Amino acid sequence: MSLRDYPLVQAVCRWSTVSLGTLCLVVIAIAFAAPEGERIGGIIVRAQKKPLPWRVLETEEVQNGVLIPENANIVFHLPLNLPDTHREVLLGHQGKKVRYWGYCFPQNYDPQVAKKRTGFPGLIFLSEKEREMRDPPHAAAGKPSFSIYELPTKEDIDNPDGPKSSIRNQIEIFGAGMMCYVMTEKPLALGPDEDGDRLNAELEHEIGTNRQTPDTDSDGIDDGTEYLTGTNPLLRDTDSDSLVDGLEDKNWNGKQDRGETDPRARDSDRDGLCDGICRVKLGNGKAVFLGEDLNLNGRLDQGETDPLKFATRGNYNDYSWRINCMNNNNQPEGCK
Repeated sequence: MSLRDYPLVQAVCRWSTVSLGTLCLVVIAIAFAAPEGERIGGIIVRAQKKPLPWRVLETEEVQNGVLIPENANIVFHLPLNLPDTHREVLLGHQGKKVRYWGYCFPQNYDPQVAKKRTGFPGLIFLSEKEREMRDPPHAAAGKPSFSIYELPTKEDIDNPDGPKSSIRNQIEIFGAGMMCYVMTEKPLALGPDEDGDRLNAELEHEIGTNRQTPDTDSDGIDDGTEYLTGTNPLLRDTDSDSLVDGLEDKNWNGKQDRGETDPRARDSDRDGLCDGICRVKLGNGKAVFLGEDLNLNGRLDQGETDPLKFATRGNYNDYSWRINCMNNNNQPEGCK
């Protein structure tokens, strides 16, 4: 007979392991985050009249995607099937705008081994905004530094010329089974990136994209690239110029490179004609469909004007040239 023959015992063992690990993490977090807003937690959240709430996010919640609340002590356990995931992906790409900090223990963390080590037992992570606030570029040289064992007072924190922090970001890649603590000044989307588009499950839920498909709108550009660079991952044609975003951004990198029109702007060269074909209302009250890429294939063909040139044929901008072609019975050279 073996433990496998007793599934209930197995479940109890697993639950006990997670519970003890969570308790250990909570105890350490209390030691550094609780008293009077002057511990490390107070660097984000100022002294509170009431104790900050605690919440433990279970593995299933993280797997499905969950919103980390602001101004709270949060413990979460990463799923055992989680592939190595970058901090910004795991926490919803808010690091440059939101102050948050935390630390993690690896899956095989052994408290007994950790007792023999010097320094903080876990790996610390800080958002870019938090790093910026801890190490302001104008901080005077020679000021005393502080560490996790020599924490600043509230006056130090509020003083823009106060001491630089010796606390440093130590982890960017999160792995399976890690148990972590985090505190944030604004809500963070937490979850795995199941389809590899650099958006986690909770963030995809928030913006309405499909967490199982890297390119929800099938325009050739993955959802993460669109979300991070300003095109709409739910629309094939963000700027409504009749050209699919992936035809305009030919290498699908989210940037307007040489030879590409801008999928965020209907008229890349600002000549009055949209990059593809758009409905235009004329001065006589009539509406016509005009544009530069008349067959919407993303290439410059005969009879088309260049969507990257204000005046393809020299004398007039492309809009004026096209209107002249429409109104002139003798049709200028090149008109069709």
